[in-house]
Amino acid sequence: MFIYEFMSGVVETITGTDEEDYDPHRHRKVEKPTTYSETMIHLLKGSIGAGVLAMPSAVYRVGIIASIIGLLIVGAFATYCIQLLIAAQYELCKRWRRGYIAYPKSMLLALQDGPKSLRWSANSLYYFVDIVLVLWQLGICVIYFVFVAENIKQVLDFHGYELSLRTHICIVLAPLIIINLVKDLKLMTPLSSISNILTIFGLILVFFYLVEDDVILETEKLKIKNLNAVPLFIGTALFALEAVGVVLALEYNMEEPKRFVGFFGLFNLGMAIIITLYIIIGVFGYLKYGDTIEATITLNLPQEEKKAQAAKVIFALAIFLTFPLQNYVAYSMVWRKLQKRIPENRRCFPDYALRVALVLIPWLLAVAVPHLGPFISLFGAFCLSLLAMVFPGLMDLCLWYPNRYGLCHYKLIRDIFIILIGMACLMAGCYTSMMEIIES
Repeated sequence: MFIYEFMSGVVETITGTDEEDYDPHRHRKVEKPTTYSETMIHLLKGSIGAGVLAMPSAVYRVGIIASIIGLLIVGAFATYCIQLLIAAQYELCKRWRRGYIAYPKSMLLALQDGPKSLRWSANSLYYFVDIVLVLWQLGICVIYFVFVAENIKQVLDFHGYELSLRTHICIVLAPLIIINLVKDLKLMTPLSSISNILTIFGLILVFFYLVEDDVILETEKLKIKNLNAVPLFIGTALFALEAVGVVLALEYNMEEPKRFVGFFGLFNLGMAIIITLYIIIGVFGYLKYGDTIEATITLNLPQEEKKAQAAKVIFALAIFLTFPLQNYVAYSMVWRKLQKRIPENRRCFPDYALRVALVLIPWLLAVAVPHLGPFISLFGAFCLSLLAMVFPGLMDLCLWYPNRYGLCHYKLIRDIFIILIGMACLMAGCYTSMMEIIES
């Protein structure tokens, strides 16, 4: 355990050196902090949703062996990068004597103290990180709109109530606006708990279909069909695995944030559960439906069977209840900037107006382009390659400049490697996803 912490650089950032006397966690001002169990519920709910149902499609792209190895590597790498990001934020808080510094401001402060060749980009990247974070969270909400509408549409179509997909997207708008008015994470815990219970029941029903017949392991399904599909697999895996904004919000709102990080911390434990579940659903889903697999596996379930209809409705409701958690991150980021310009006695109307607006924006995008598969890969490749890889690596590189990179400059080598991997995922994933969108 000590060796892991040393190699990851977490020892220096969590325990500190010069700033040992200042603990940012003690100076955080959170009105309603969440407990360990509440945080775990939110983490699982934030990552187990539409992403887990897209896993069979991801496995189909690269075959079973490559997908298992790929999910383990991508999951471990992305988890490590987020741990690095949280540790970097903690170190900055100690240096600046703050209880908490948000992601964009952390990037600004790190770059200002980094190499001179990068300092010019500090202000630009401050706003860019903000934009990408909001874009990512709203992108998830777009996908959630389409997911809920598609599954409800299949059930209603079978019972003779045939409406277009866009009509269904319009129908779910009003309920989502109402549920999005829930104000804080503490109040969202019951929603996440109900959503987790529904997800468990839904997965049980889906898994029933995956194992009801004899599993036939064909040699063809083990191999990679096309190397061009690898970036799409990585994009889908990143979308499914990481909810960066939610993770950072959970760490900030946690009652005991030190229990969030570390080798046996809440985050690593939660990600281990999530990755294991994704591999199981992905592999068995592909074995069951093969090349006919849809963007989300619920769309493959037989429409005429009541168990399948129940699974679709359950998952639609579970994702519906997760919407406020994903939207909360975008809201909190935008509201934190807006409220500084609004007198305290006049904040009520702008507060609710912003919550409504942040539902309307992804709704409009969903109505405009109601396609799931390629957009899952595109959002994962673009936003998460930056937020979960490139930016943490860049921030950490600047944080230890000029002479605190450790033995043989291992931190510098590690950070450059992370940035290069992130940029490769970004370019390859975005290109292949855009090609798919154009074709569809």
